Amino acid sequence: MFFSGARWKRDSDGLGTMEKSKHFIGCLRQGLGFLFLTGLFLGLAAQAFAEIDTPYGKLSIRTRTQYRVQWSNPPDKEMTNNDSSDQDFEEQVGVDWDWADKGVILNFLGRYRKDLDGTPEGSIFQDYIDACGDQRQEFNVYYGFLDFQELVPGYDIRVGRQNVFGVAENIQLDGLWFRGDRAFGLNWLSFEAYGGMPSQPYANLRKDGIGGLNLELYPVRNLVLHADSSFYKENSWELYADWLPYPNLKMDAHGAFINNHARYAYFDAVGDIEKTGTTVGLKVYRNFEIEYDSDFIFDWQSPEKDLGKDIKDLYLTREQAYYQVNLSISQQVPTQEGLAVFFRFAFRKLADSNDEDLYNTDFTSFTGGISIDEWLELEGFHLSLGVTNWWENRDTYYDANSISFFADLRQELFNNWEISGGYYYKSEDVNSMIENEAANNYYGAVRYFMNANRWAELKYEYERDDYYKEFGISDLNGLTATVNIKF
Repeated sequence: MFFSGARWKRDSDGLGTMEKSKHFIGCLRQGLGFLFLTGLFLGLAAQAFAEIDTPYGKLSIRTRTQYRVQWSNPPDKEMTNNDSSDQDFEEQVGVDWDWADKGVILNFLGRYRKDLDGTPEGSIFQDYIDACGDQRQEFNVYYGFLDFQELVPGYDIRVGRQNVFGVAENIQLDGLWFRGDRAFGLNWLSFEAYGGMPSQPYANLRKDGIGGLNLELYPVRNLVLHADSSFYKENSWELYADWLPYPNLKMDAHGAFINNHARYAYFDAVGDIEKTGTTVGLKVYRNFEIEYDSDFIFDWQSPEKDLGKDIKDLYLTREQAYYQVNLSISQQVPTQEGLAVFFRFAFRKLADSNDEDLYNTDFTSFTGGISIDEWLELEGFHLSLGVTNWWENRDTYYDANSISFFADLRQELFNNWEISGGYYYKSEDVNSMIENEAANNYYGAVRYFMNANRWAELKYEYERDDYYKEFGISDLNGLTATVNIKF
């Protein structure tokens, strides 16, 4: 009786190569089975129900079912697990239930993720799902709230888990939100008030209450003044103005105080020159040194004294004060309909050159490219090409630089089919410690539209990166199957 050498070869985790291949194929079938059965069930439900009329209003459901498999050659470096594949399943569900007669709307968005093949610790594919306990799965509710539009005439009330726009960021909380447009019979005032407990799916924040008040003032036509405040551990404010002085010119000015300390201020303007088909954007930014070395979503949620017990495995170096100017230009080419040329320029200068370190430095970057639609009268055609160059300017350390190229293509085909593809390349010198480190990424996808609300896609990605050589890997491959349905 013959047994091939592969049949008896043992890997470092004790599982034979042949057995691992069988396990991979089994999980592949399981994942594709999950996707097919879920997609088939949802597709039939969508055909049968479309938007559902109930005695209590209209019900709309949207789902995204996804199966993803990744693989590489087996890593051959010490201290790196030799696992060479990973398979994950994901189901995302959104629900909108509009009971218009009562002025009540239910909004829900949740996601379930499951690791199908037991990715071992130390694998290059290990991600957040693999750290979610023995079951290797997670379920997150991003929001789930009731919106009462007629409970108090002229005001809007939300109760439940929700995202609220607050100081500098969107705040996710479990609680109450209250808005009044042109409140108290005043045409020049609107407000929002909110309060509850912060909810972060990836952090164990201390359960202190969070609250805030946002004001909007309308002193003149097309000018809105905002004064936002948030109260959590310490107090934070943001003052800003949105102004539309002309139909083709928009201007914004912001200033923020986080934990009672100045954090940033900027001015932003975007304008269109219709006669020449030109769009110009200018942003002048002033960043002030943050108070603490830690920063997590809202930097005022994680002062350094609480970092150890509130947020695990996270550390970002302190960002020093700097000035930055961004300039962008998009120009339509009159001789070719659908063709535009774009440029972006950024320049950063530290407020104090003594603050320079490995992570804080002066730099300049430039991006240029083209975007074209309906080229050669090809209906449904889109192409974008561009290049970015980034240079450091240091006084003490070695200068670093990088150059990257990107290309994205999309073409609609007959019978509701669409293909897309792209390429990304980047080469960089990291402080002259690593010379010409390069990365290449390709992707290709095919999508079929059953209608505007239902589509399926198969996408392949390939990545080759010098960084992976450290783990004994030549390249990474990924295949993602997605079914998206709304009914």
